[in-house]
Amino acid sequence: MKELLKMEHITKCFGDMYANRNINLSVLEGEVHTLLGENGAGKSTLMNILIGLYQPTSGQIFLRGENVRIESPKSAVRLGIGMVHQHFMLVEAMTVFENIILGLKKDSSVFIKKEQLKKEILDLSQKYGLDVELDRLITDISVGAQQRVEILKALYRGAELLILDEPTAALTDQETEGLFAIIRKLTGENKSVIFISHKMREVLAISDRITILRAGETVATLDKDKTDGSELASLMIGREMAPSQYKKVTSPGEEVLRLEHADYQKEHRHSGLNDVSLTVGKGEILGIAGVDGNGQSQLAQLASGVISPDSGTLSLKTNRISRFAPNGFILSHVSHVPEDRNKMGLIGNMTVRENLVLKSTEEKRFSYGRGALLKRKAITAFALDMQEKNDIRCSSIDQEVRNLSGGNQQKIILAREMESKPDLLIAVHPTRGLDMGAARYIHDTMIKARDGGCGILLISADFDEILKLSDRIIVMFEGKIMGVYPGENPPIGQISQAMAGKGN
Repeated sequence: MKELLKMEHITKCFGDMYANRNINLSVLEGEVHTLLGENGAGKSTLMNILIGLYQPTSGQIFLRGENVRIESPKSAVRLGIGMVHQHFMLVEAMTVFENIILGLKKDSSVFIKKEQLKKEILDLSQKYGLDVELDRLITDISVGAQQRVEILKALYRGAELLILDEPTAALTDQETEGLFAIIRKLTGENKSVIFISHKMREVLAISDRITILRAGETVATLDKDKTDGSELASLMIGREMAPSQYKKVTSPGEEVLRLEHADYQKEHRHSGLNDVSLTVGKGEILGIAGVDGNGQSQLAQLASGVISPDSGTLSLKTNRISRFAPNGFILSHVSHVPEDRNKMGLIGNMTVRENLVLKSTEEKRFSYGRGALLKRKAITAFALDMQEKNDIRCSSIDQEVRNLSGGNQQKIILAREMESKPDLLIAVHPTRGLDMGAARYIHDTMIKARDGGCGILLISADFDEILKLSDRIIVMFEGKIMGVYPGENPPIGQISQAMAGKGN
């Protein structure tokens, strides 16, 4: 195969900090080339250089052997480079068709030739199996469909090299298989894909070659057929990862959460709860398994006081709750790692220091009194201590959290939530989008909290995560509990059937 892209000796500095140092990357025509590395390894910076958002401090980029300067994203599109970001760049109030043609000028006409453009787009969608409904609003279609829109938008603009950044982070297993089928069709047409993922199974399933980055530098480029997950993990983190084997708890302590016959908008099968009863004991992890969108989000909101049930009861440490409000649950020692860390867990334009004390600003150690001045020295000392204890990697505690990697953002949330020594922790997709090192840290922290007596309600669409951490497992389907299973030697077949909505 011919070489499509060559990035040679790419270095990018931000002040005295090197985000990329002397990186080399080669992508062949018709291949899937995976970029693998921990959060903060330099993957995003390198791709932002490739699509023209950043200019390299030094180094060269070659497309089909020609030295090119990519001055802007518009320049990248003109050169045939398209990117589908992890967080989609779609206008939700517009239709699929409007998003695809937005900002595009096909000819000199002042009028948009809608029917002609729609036919071109539909022909392209059928060619690559990109099933989309052009007249639907973005807000009305699934995450998987939104991703197909992004891919179609890039292809319609002439992309020959497609960058997919964490493309399966929010997809179901079925949607992931559909995405892989699309990728194979693209490479079958001699288009090239740069695939960024932390999920080792997916990397080994879809890649042709894999380049590993660590601390902003190229470690190695390997053929998929000549490596395995263990070697890739070791290269990625710079040391061998010992296999994790967390001991299961079979006799938890007193109940910290009890739900009895809880209903919430039960007529909505994928966003409601139907007769849900469960308990979480002190010092145990109850894992909620199931395909995303079967009432798990509503369960987390109910258990953290964000919503109240239409019927049924909720008790915290035998105290039946009559008033549902997040602050009341916080005062009852309930902590929450929400499913969307950016929208629900952090304030992006606030600093690391500020986010770490968001829930504690009225405490005497940080404030001179309710609504009074804050004790800045005490907050600074606390933030520095938390940064060190939780290995939060940032340029300083005054850095805005939106500029941190996903792993470090999640560490801030978990550090803040665990500092209050909660009786109950609700953790929703706690490692979604994180690399193996960051995920392992989050898991170890949760197990340490469990062993210290915290009850944990773990909600995750990652079945491996559920199996690894849970002391008991509940399967949810269309808002109902399909079964309860032991975490020790779990019956995988029965759980899989239950996740598909089938009884034992």
